[in-house]
Amino acid sequence: MICTVGTWVVRKGRERDFERRWQELANALALDYPNLTFRLYRDHDDARRFLALIEGWRTHDQIEAVQGLPGYQDALTALWRVLESGETSTLELAVEIS
Repeated sequence: MICTVGTWVVRKGRERDFERRWQELANALALDYPNLTFRLYRDHDDARRFLALIEGWRTHDQIEAVQGLPGYQDALTALWRVLESGETSTLELAVEIS
């Protein structure tokens, strides 16, 4: 399994804007990629810090193709307007215990 992870720190007072913009991006991607799972977590101790997970990518090429789409780039630009900082990573499953 491959997932992408984003760790985001939102500008004070813009938390709801970020949530809305992230959800719009996820909703748009879900239409074309129904096998992906989108989760946005908010830090209990720091309400401005979020962790976004997108799970279910098939290949790294698929991720790169999506990240290169103009609509995806526009959505990221909208997200960055309400952020102080952020970083993304692509992770591969190493161990699973259930």
